[in-house]
Amino acid sequence: MKIAFILSHGVLVPSNGIVSQALSWKRGLEQLGHDVILIDMWQKNDWKTFDVIHLFGFSIYMRDFIEGVSKINSNIIVSPILDPNYSINRLRVYANWGSRKLNLTNPYHALSCVKDKVKFFFVRSEFEKEYMVTGFKINEKNCSVVPLSYNNARQRENKVRGDFCLHISLLMDERKNVKRLIDAAIKYKFKLVLGGKLRNNTERTTLEGWIKDYSHIEYKGFIPNDGLNSLYSTAKVFALPSTNEGVGIVALEAAALGCEIVITNIGGPKEYYNGMARTVDPYNVDDIGQAIIASINGRAYQPELANYIQSNFSEAIISKSIEDSYSSISTS
Repeated sequence: MKIAFILSHGVLVPSNGIVSQALSWKRGLEQLGHDVILIDMWQKNDWKTFDVIHLFGFSIYMRDFIEGVSKINSNIIVSPILDPNYSINRLRVYANWGSRKLNLTNPYHALSCVKDKVKFFFVRSEFEKEYMVTGFKINEKNCSVVPLSYNNARQRENKVRGDFCLHISLLMDERKNVKRLIDAAIKYKFKLVLGGKLRNNTERTTLEGWIKDYSHIEYKGFIPNDGLNSLYSTAKVFALPSTNEGVGIVALEAAALGCEIVITNIGGPKEYYNGMARTVDPYNVDDIGQAIIASINGRAYQPELANYIQSNFSEAIISKSIEDSYSSISTS
C-alpha cells in the first residue's frame, strides 16, 4: 500500500509525542513492505495514488483539507490525539459551537464538520474512544482503539537497578505535574532523577529554584536516545503523574525495559498496564509519594510487566493491526 502521513499542526519540540507515534508506525509499516510518505505540502502530491491518507491530530486547517481531498480520495483516516482535561459534555459544547457560514470555528467544531468524510478514526485508548463516540457522536464501528507501541530500538541493558525514581518529559509543561512530583520527593525523601527539555532560561531558573536545596533530586538535562536506554535500565521506578495525558510513551518504554510504573489515574494511560502499575491521584502529593515509595520498597510487578508490554505493544504487533485496518478501509 501507498500511505500518506500528514501532521495537522506545527511541532515546536523534538520530543513531540504525535511525531513519535507517527514515525513509529511509519517504521513498522515499512518493515511490512508498505510505502509511507511523510507529506510535504510544498510538493505536488497526487492524492489519487494513495491507498490511505492518514492525518495525525486535528486543527481548523484540517477541516478545509479533508473537505477538499475527500472529493479526490475518500480513504481518509484521522488519529485525533485527544488529551482531554475536560468532561465529555464540555467537548460536546466545543464541537457544536461555531458557524460554517461565518467561518467561525474551533478545532473541535472543525473536526465535527468533517467527521462524515472520515472513513475511520484511530484512538489510543478506550477512554479516548468514549470521548469520540459520545462527544463527537462518531459511529462506534468507525472508531477503533489502536494502541501505541514502545520503541523496539531500545534494548534492556543488564545493569543493577538503583533505588531511584525517574521522570522524563517537557518538564515545565504544567500538565506533566513535575512540581508535585518534586514535592513528593522532598516529603518522602526518595531519590528523583529528572530529564527533559527546558524551553527557556525562565523555566531553567524555576526548576533550579525548586530543587537547589535537595541533593537527592537531580536534573540531567535533555537526554539523547543512548542515554535513555541506560536510565530506563537502571531506574527502579518511572513516574508519570500527569494531570492529563494521552498515553505517556515514555512510561510505556520504561515499563518495557523493566521499570516499575507509577501512573496518573486520569484518562487512558493506565489501560496499557493490565493492572501492573500503581495509579495515583495526580493532585495529591501524598498519593504520589506513597506510591513511589511502595514501588521502590514493596511488591514488584517486574518482570511480568515488561513481558506483558513486549507481548502486546511491540512495533510488529501494532503495525500488523494497523495494516489489517488499512486493508479493510482501502477496499471498502
